[in-house]
Formats: sequence, C-alpha cells, structure tokens
Amino acid sequence: MENLNKKLVVIVPGSKTKVSSLPLLNKFFTKFYSHFGIEVEEGAWIEPLRVAFAEIPADTLVFDWSGGVSPFAVRKAAKELNHALLEYKDREILLFTKSLGGAVAERAARDTRLCVKRLIYVVSPHSRFRKALPSSVEVINIFSEADNYLRFANRLLYLGFGTVPIADALNIEIPGNRHSDFNHNKEVQYRGSNFLLFELYQKLLSDEVIDQTQ
Repeated sequence: MENLNKKLVVIVPGSKTKVSSLPLLNKFFTKFYSHFGIEVEEGAWIEPLRVAFAEIPADTLVFDWSGGVSPFAVRKAAKELNHALLEYKDREILLFTKSLGGAVAERAARDTRLCVKRLIYVVSPHSRFRKALPSSVEVINIFSEADNYLRFANRLLYLGFGTVPIADALNIEIPGNRHSDFNHNKEVQYRGSNFLLFELYQKLLSDEVIDQTQ
C-alpha cells in the first residue's frame, strides 16, 4: 500500500532510426540522418537518461514500442501505452517523451481514468489542430528552432499544418540544438542559468524550475 501514491515517470522514446544491409539504401539513410542532425543510436541514450531520473523520488518505466512513423503505428502504440498505464491508475504519472513519442503519449494522456500530472514533449511534432488534454495535465514543450528535422516532421505528418510552440503549454526553447542533441547530457542555458540537459529534464519533472506564469 505504501507505493500507491508514489510518482511514476514513464519515458516514451520516438521513432527508431533505420540502417540497411543494402549499400545504396544505407547510403541514403546516412545522408538523410546527417542532413537532419540525427544520430543512429538505437536507443543508447535511454539508459543514461533513466539513470539520471533515478534521483527523482519516483519509479521509472521505459515504454518500448515499434518506433514506426505511420499513423497506424502511433495509434497502436498509444493503445498499448494506455493499457500499460491503467495498471498504475492509482499513481501520479509523469510522461517524458521524445520526438514522435509525444504523439503516442498524448493520446494515452487523454484518458481521464489516469492520474497524469505532467506531459513533457522534447522536440515532438504537433498538429495545429491537436485535441486538448484534460485541464489537470501540465504540459511542457521543449524545442529548438535549429531542429530542421522537427520542421520536416511537422510538414510530413501534418501536411504543413504542424506547429513548434503550442498553446496551453510552457514552451521552452533550447537554442542551437538539433534533433539528436536532445539525447545527450550537454550543457544548456535556461532562464539565465546553466544546466546539464538531463539535469534540466529531471528538474522539470520534479517541479524545481516550473513557473507557468513566466
């Protein structure tokens, strides 16, 4: 019974990068990823992030999904995530998402049976016509104007009707970062202070630097 009110941090990664055994196709993927500042890491960044989150007084869960970019893959993953989170409906849930993982998590966060306190998007694509989340969900949207992959994803997924900053959220820009830079614990500036990126994520999850009024 002691753990019923303990917080649960759920990490929802984005789409998975691809490599190919076919030289020409692999050359295409290499150029594509290089152009958009994407590193083929195969999830290597997730464990260091999970370790950083161990300082939060919460359990941490990594949600593994197919990583496909199709609407079908996102809907399927959202249903699986929702089903998994219902096992923790008595816990306060903090969703930390990267890239397309944000689209997966926000579908699950609409379920009012869940106690989702906060949803953090990190360089996630958004539709201008996205459905509102329950008012009880605090939303933080982290992005960079230097992330040309995010702009590409907005055009591709939402037919040009994508947006980077979003309404009803604390929008945080980290200047100069490209898409995969958000996977690394590098030094960044936020509101005049220097943080290691994973430290900033951890503080945002822990309420330490949250101020929705500014």
